[in-house]
Amino acid sequence: MAMNLLTLKIGKIPDRVRQIPFKIARRIIEQNHYLGYAPCGCKFCLGVYVDSELIGVMIWGHPIARMEEQDNTLELTRMFLFDSPKNSESRALSLAEKWIKLNRTEHRLIAYSDTAEGHQGIIYKAANWKKIKEVKSETWTRLKRKRKGVIGGDKIKFERILK
Repeated sequence: MAMNLLTLKIGKIPDRVRQIPFKIARRIIEQNHYLGYAPCGCKFCLGVYVDSELIGVMIWGHPIARMEEQDNTLELTRMFLFDSPKNSESRALSLAEKWIKLNRTEHRLIAYSDTAEGHQGIIYKAANWKKIKEVKSETWTRLKRKRKGVIGGDKIKFERILK
């Protein structure tokens, strides 16, 4: 089934999420997300749906920062929705929270907005996530470890505690 993923436009906001294979999420992220790759450390992926149509993906994983609490925390490492109506991303976050409460044991969610891409965390604020701090960008390159270098710009860290 050939589909031009770059021109898909959606007319309604998401109504559900469900777990999908990493392979599907990775393909959509690689073809459409500005960073162009899906990071390692994936715990699970959620497909975002309107009716029965897949309109986006979320990749949830271990916190990338080593100093983050690892056992009870999930990091939203990638999110992409095709061109959707206003509030679609925050609605998708809300649906993901409900899914996580029912299917996972973690109670803390974190995510970062990349200010170099003009992302100021509007979707997280609209979904009642709390702004934690601003994080300066730095190189990830180390002598003994190949990395992609600087990933984006300065970040804004957000957190949501599930009750």
